[in-house]
Amino acid sequence: MELNFNELQFHIGSRKTVERMPELPVGRPFEEERIAFLNEVSKRLLSDRESKAYSDVVTFAFWIRKANMEKEKNAFLSDHRLRMGRGVVFHIAPSNVAVNYAYSFAAGFVLGNANIVRLPSREFRQTELINRAVSEALRQEEAYKKWGDYIVFLRYGRKKEINDYFSSICNVRVIWGGDTAIREIRKSELPPRTGEVTFADRYSICVIDAEEYLNTKDKERLAQDFYNDTYFTDQNACTSPRLVCWMGERKRVEEAKEVFWEKLWETVERKYPFQPVQYVDKLTNSCLAAAAIEGIQVIRMKDNRIVRIELKKMTPRIQEYRGDSGVFYEYELGDVMELAPICNEKLQTIAVWGDEKKVLPLIESGVKGIDRVVKIGKTMEFGFVWDGYDLRERLTRSIWI
Repeated sequence: MELNFNELQFHIGSRKTVERMPELPVGRPFEEERIAFLNEVSKRLLSDRESKAYSDVVTFAFWIRKANMEKEKNAFLSDHRLRMGRGVVFHIAPSNVAVNYAYSFAAGFVLGNANIVRLPSREFRQTELINRAVSEALRQEEAYKKWGDYIVFLRYGRKKEINDYFSSICNVRVIWGGDTAIREIRKSELPPRTGEVTFADRYSICVIDAEEYLNTKDKERLAQDFYNDTYFTDQNACTSPRLVCWMGERKRVEEAKEVFWEKLWETVERKYPFQPVQYVDKLTNSCLAAAAIEGIQVIRMKDNRIVRIELKKMTPRIQEYRGDSGVFYEYELGDVMELAPICNEKLQTIAVWGDEKKVLPLIESGVKGIDRVVKIGKTMEFGFVWDGYDLRERLTRSIWI
């Protein structure tokens, strides 16, 4: 299959790199040399003053550092099976999340594969900083230069012919994006032995125990953590809570709400740069939701930096009218099982403040949703198990001896 390479914008790698990749030997997962390379990237990011201004970049840097990779290695190798990389992994990143592509690449790389990564179509400063750190690490030492054959970062337009080419030479295709994007990319056929992992359109919620919240000493820090879970990605990440549910006695719930939203508003007012179009979009979303969903009410705030939409009844329809940039549905739970109607395959993460075990009855009831239960502030922490998929299994092959 021929490809017009002039349509590709290479950030790391080249045409020759791409053409050589199918012939490269695979590696063993968590090889010391691969861990050392990622650790070099981590050190560069953590020592860079500008990178420290972006919490998502810092979080990524901590995730790829040697200590964490060694911990993952020990857990992975405990089953005593012989594993090897699959070959070439073709990663297609979402357009609207800055560092998602970096986690996908790092997972594919440390598990023994060569990686072709389509970068986000939007330009983010975080992406530039990570790309720079990877480029510098490749040039840092002679031992790292060989990994240049295993890494391609590029951008290109939405052309089926390009997706066709990369799909034809890969051993695993990893797609991050909305349902429509996945359907479009799947028009590019894969070889019979090529695997695929799709991270489709998902959404997340938050459950707060009012008593636990009111007893929290550092409420400002918790507001910052919730801000990082939501506003930092304009609520575009699948991990960003869009529904906030309250548990506890009514009086304590009302007290907790008042404090929680005030603390969050102060954080947003101080940190979040709003654009006029965001105000308009949030107003439009609220009106559409009010027209479509019976019994909802928009709660008045100081301004629409935060839009709160109160639900009287739990309904899956909120998935159709979820906004971004600070649009939150809100519901008071009498019983956690009231969440069952929205716990379909679209629900990814429940962020919790309080006892995580309180959501276990919901999971054990047999709902098809919920892949993660984490504390507020931890929703964006990546792991090799994501959306219910174990990437350690999907991006390697097991050899029976």
